[in-house]
Formats: sequence, structure tokens, C-alpha cells
Amino acid sequence: MLLLTAFFSFLITTSQAADVFLTGSKTFEITDYSVVKKGVSTGNCIQSDPFTVGGYQWAIEFYPQGFNPSYSDFVSVIVRLLNPKNVVKAIQTHHFRDWNSTGWSTSTPVDSNLRTFSANGYTGWGYFDFMARSNFEVSNYLRNDTLVIKTNIWVVKDSSSFLMPPLSAAAGNLYSWWDQVFQTSDVSVENSKSG
Repeated sequence: MLLLTAFFSFLITTSQAADVFLTGSKTFEITDYSVVKKGVSTGNCIQSDPFTVGGYQWAIEFYPQGFNPSYSDFVSVIVRLLNPKNVVKAIQTHHFRDWNSTGWSTSTPVDSNLRTFSANGYTGWGYFDFMARSNFEVSNYLRNDTLVIKTNIWVVKDSSSFLMPPLSAAAGNLYSWWDQVFQTSDVSVENSKSG
């Protein structure tokens, strides 16, 4: 795993997580992927049901043919703020379910940057090049024409409390560090299934 220390611009120690973040997660199951892929053109997406984290409504967007023509060889994953009259600062991560284990993908990119979601800027953040579609379609993330995306969101309550994570976390397993932060979650979000 690449050392991602440089990407951690504003983070917190685990003990401060409850004071700084409102957290939640959403799992989005998409069935009949091959049908969805044929029916959804480049630049269009299938969207999860809305879910609430930090008092704001969000949705996961999955683009089976890429976010735009420049990324038409990729699957794209975005999280979108659905009430963009607000300016919201948040961190988000996305992972595919690994059907050959009980865990989630660690080969997909991790965005550890604090992002600003607003009507005057970007209402959605994520990855145009989340994974090459040819790699995805032969991976452990697609089984019986079904995939599951898990999105974690950390909405910032108090940006003045941010600190860098411990060096041991940055140099070691960053996923474990995020998992420890996320375990302070005070939000529970129900799973949804595509129709």
C-alpha cells in the first residue's frame, strides 16, 4: 500500500473523533449490473436512496460507463450532497465489497482530503477513475451480477480541532486508523438495494 501521509492535510486523533465529526455509512447494493451497464450511458448514474449524515442528505452515485467521456473505460463513484444550499465540509471514502472475504476493498483509492460541498462549488466528490471497468468486471467485487458499495462520510463539526494523525497511523495501516475513527459513529444508516 502506498504511503498516503501527504494526502492527510487536516485530520484528527482517534480520541477527538466524537468531538469533531458526525459520521455515518451507507451500503448501496446494485443487482443486475450487466443490465444496468447497458441501460446507463456515459455521464449518467444509478443513485442510492437518500441517507442522512450530520443532518444533511446524501446519495451515492455509481456511473457504470464513467462520469464523462474522458473516463468511459472506468466505473466512477461519487457522493453527492442533496441539499446544496448549505456549505458542508466532509471526508468521504468508498469501497467495494470483496465477495471472497468478509471485508471491503483495499485496492480502491482513498480520498483523505477534507472536501467542501456547496451549491457554489461542487455538490459531489469522489472518483471518476475509481476502477478500470475491465478490471472491475473480472474482480472479486462483482458476483452473480451484483456489487455492493460502502461509503463512509465524516461531516466536520469543528475544523479548529483538526490535528494530523499519529505518525504510526500514517505510516502503517491507514484503513485500520480510519476504522478506529469511524467506530465513534453516532449515526446508523440503513442499507438500500437498487430496484
